[in-house]
Amino acid sequence: MNTRSVLLTAAAALAMAGCVDRGGWKPAPKLEPNTLAAGHSLQDTRLDSAAWPGDQWWRSYGDPQLNALIDEALAGSPSLEIAQARLRAAQAQAEAAGAARWPSAVVNGEVTRQRYPEHGLYPPPYAGSWSTDARLALDFSWELDFWGKNRALLAQARSGVTAAEADRQAARLALATAVVRTYVQLDLQYALLDVTNDNLKQQGSILELTQQRVSAGLENNARVRQSEGTLALTRAGVVFVQANIELARNQLADLVGAGPDRGRAITRPQLQAPTDMALPSVLPSDLLSRRPDVAAARAHVEAAGHGIKAAEAQFYPTINLVAFAGFQTIDLSKLFDASDRIAGAGPALHLPVFNRGQLRGSLYAQQAEFDASVGQYNQTLLDAVREVSDVVINWRALERETAEQIAALDAAQSSYDLTTQRYQAGLDNYLSVLSAQNQVLLAQTLRAELQARRLTYSVDLARALGGGYGAPPPPAG
Repeated sequence: MNTRSVLLTAAAALAMAGCVDRGGWKPAPKLEPNTLAAGHSLQDTRLDSAAWPGDQWWRSYGDPQLNALIDEALAGSPSLEIAQARLRAAQAQAEAAGAARWPSAVVNGEVTRQRYPEHGLYPPPYAGSWSTDARLALDFSWELDFWGKNRALLAQARSGVTAAEADRQAARLALATAVVRTYVQLDLQYALLDVTNDNLKQQGSILELTQQRVSAGLENNARVRQSEGTLALTRAGVVFVQANIELARNQLADLVGAGPDRGRAITRPQLQAPTDMALPSVLPSDLLSRRPDVAAARAHVEAAGHGIKAAEAQFYPTINLVAFAGFQTIDLSKLFDASDRIAGAGPALHLPVFNRGQLRGSLYAQQAEFDASVGQYNQTLLDAVREVSDVVINWRALERETAEQIAALDAAQSSYDLTTQRYQAGLDNYLSVLSAQNQVLLAQTLRAELQARRLTYSVDLARALGGGYGAPPPPAG
């Protein structure tokens, strides 16, 4: 075959190989934050450009024990160790992808003991005898990235590092949130224990008063038995709340990566609940850079996009420059003789002509991964905006409930005090006292629950706003 035929054949192969088959694919549309209208939902909420939570947002609750627990959790959590390991793996992949863009050099050495045939390529004295082949050379290879495949793979790996780092920050935020939420529940159980103990004291006083009235002939023994039963139920309630306190301590110990004995050292929380709520002035667009889960989802989209470019580049020819230099001989004792030097260089061409089905499958898989990552990103962004709106709705309802609870507690306490005085004076019956006391108990319980909800909603807001992700670091000192 002459030179012209060779060139025509190569050109035809290039034309066949270079035709990328995208299968009529159209990328899934990606949501933009500024298209998610939230102005009406977030109106009437105080705006503050400094309302973004800091990297250590939990310190605003003013509880040193909570700060220590979170520091302990962040230092020894298995979930963070897993996230950190994934980040290191992504960084290693990026390093390997970057190395593929540059020439590689490998020292190869081979020693082979073999018998040469009498009628082969080698003449006597080697023909028909045993000898030792040896080769020691420095082999070079460099893939010329004409179509950007290696650049795309490097960009994909770097996007993977960005996603892994954001995932690590998301795991950190999730862990801190879980610790604070559990700590708030511990605080709630202590508040409920106060209510239950107060109720226990009141039930003891009512029992004593009832016994006095029975002695005076103003009540019958049935009332005493009824009061004793109520007192026993109240004591059972104390035991139940105490068990809940121990369970919350155990959960905190687990979150900080310690055994149950660590929980026994946790004392009563001293949390300062926020009195007001403020939102950043730029929402929801800034959630892109402030939420680690949104940032991770966006990085996965970018990685998938680069993966498509790399898959498309596979349809084009691959050209490598190869070279070698060293020594080769069929007599090991003469391996380093100057006459046995070898050297060579030249191009190597790979034409993907008859494996197009495999290339299409790889490309279609990358396209599907891109669409899936876009869908995940869109859903993550929608959830992020919804979570901020949910906190606003819950906070507004909490403010109204708190005002009603304060009024209800004042009324219930006044009614109970008056009913007790009337019962002592013989002007009212025992059932009226129980009814009034139940109203006080319900109002006090609701007060404790509303306080816990206020704390929980503030935690939800910190998490919904990214928990300090993307915020500038605090000043030194």
